[in-house]
Amino acid sequence: AGAMIAFGMNGLVGWGPTYMTRTFGLSAGQSAALLGKWGLVAGVAGALAGGVVADVLGRRTQRARALTVASGLLVGGPLAIWLLTVRDLNVFIPIFIAAFFFLSWYNGPMMAVIFDVVPARIGATVSGAYLLFIHLAGDAIAFPLVGKLSDEFGIGTAVMVLPTVSLIGGLVMLGAMATVVRDMARIRAET
Repeated sequence: AGAMIAFGMNGLVGWGPTYMTRTFGLSAGQSAALLGKWGLVAGVAGALAGGVVADVLGRRTQRARALTVASGLLVGGPLAIWLLTVRDLNVFIPIFIAAFFFLSWYNGPMMAVIFDVVPARIGATVSGAYLLFIHLAGDAIAFPLVGKLSDEFGIGTAVMVLPTVSLIGGLVMLGAMATVVRDMARIRAET
């Protein structure tokens, strides 16, 4: 799921200015400034909100962190797909903000889930391996793949793969909810 999130999110960040330039006729600088400003605001707010949501839900269920990650992706993914069909910049910006807000929910809860299900003695190693894996299997693939698809089918079609993969990542996190409580209990029993 983490690799799917990195594929979708970082792919959108990397290809966003090119998409904006080709779709809305903005300069590369205008596109980067627009996406950078609103992406930063939405991303920071979403990362903080995701942590709060996971903590509040955590009072009710041990699956809260996985549920928060899944929920953010399952709401943000369809918003991002819709976003990529919009051709009015005044409509695009608020949808972009909403999509990135929800797609950023994963940041804190995803890492917390990792610490929940691995022994503390290897937590830092697993975190490092996770970060390496998500970038190698995520955005390192997204950038050239979208470039190739763009050459073949156009940027509008190519970028659609990005939020679609994030949405699938949300479904994978729903699947993780089936085992996370058992995995957490196993770790508690080991300590």
